[in-house]
Amino acid sequence: MPGIPDFLSVLSDEELLQLMLFACPDGVVATDRDGLVVLYTGASEQIFGFPPIEVLNQPAGMLFGEHWNELLERIGSEGRVTGHEMVGRRKDNPPFPASISAAGLSDRYGGVMGTVIYIRDHSDVRAIEDALRENNDRLNELVRELNYVARHDHLTGLLHRGSAMEAAEAILLSSGLPGMAFGIAIFDIDHFKAVNDSYGHLVGDDVLAALAHVLQRTAREGDIIGRFGGEEFIGFLPGADLAAVTGFAERVCEAIANETVIVGDEVTINVTISAGVAALPSCADSLQGGIRIADDRLYIAKRSGRNRVVASDEAARRSAA
Repeated sequence: MPGIPDFLSVLSDEELLQLMLFACPDGVVATDRDGLVVLYTGASEQIFGFPPIEVLNQPAGMLFGEHWNELLERIGSEGRVTGHEMVGRRKDNPPFPASISAAGLSDRYGGVMGTVIYIRDHSDVRAIEDALRENNDRLNELVRELNYVARHDHLTGLLHRGSAMEAAEAILLSSGLPGMAFGIAIFDIDHFKAVNDSYGHLVGDDVLAALAHVLQRTAREGDIIGRFGGEEFIGFLPGADLAAVTGFAERVCEAIANETVIVGDEVTINVTISAGVAALPSCADSLQGGIRIADDRLYIAKRSGRNRVVASDEAARRSAA
């Protein structure tokens, strides 16, 4: 631009240096070979809060505390540092995060003359980073919450039907054992419509929650329990053969029969459940096939008088007879 070279040409080297330091938005501090401050710009005063009279000819460590020696070691080994994160001291205020760029000054013979340090206050940057991190943590938490809500039934806290089947299929695929025993049990509350008609749907919800609690309490770690739909529930038991899943279903039936649901101050109700069970690979060669067989056996248990577990086609024929 015209005129600028002429303007600069009338300045001495010292005046030009002062102009550059004055215009520099970063704090600039220079020390002599003994580590005493010999240059302390106006921007430095704004950053640290110490007036020049309290800093000049004082050890530069007063501005950086215990981290000063760490910075000197890096400069000594690397010659210069850029973007070094450290903590600066601020007069009458808490310490602040600073980004430091610094280099050692040497004479023509390689002797140490001192150090020049550029300081940038990163308080605002750190505040933005902290805010972004907090918002990101909250976003991740919301994603986890939404994922939980999408996968679980809000009333019972159990997995939805689709999520339970997805979890079961994942276990079967990851096992790498086509012949692994895998138990399936489907439960249905007996005469549940009568409960809703007699006591209302809120009491019906209490009954559903009671069965969900019994299922969770009876299941082993690693078993998958889900709400299959309406008053039906399903349990997937990895590693359980037909005898094991039958025993599980019988324990659940016994437990729910002994479970009392409190309706009012003087009114309590008890319910029973029916169940159909199957297992892979003894009953079917696929998860869908096993579910279909367990569901058919549940239907037979309901037709055969309820409050029972049907675990085989032979047992189903005897019950029907």
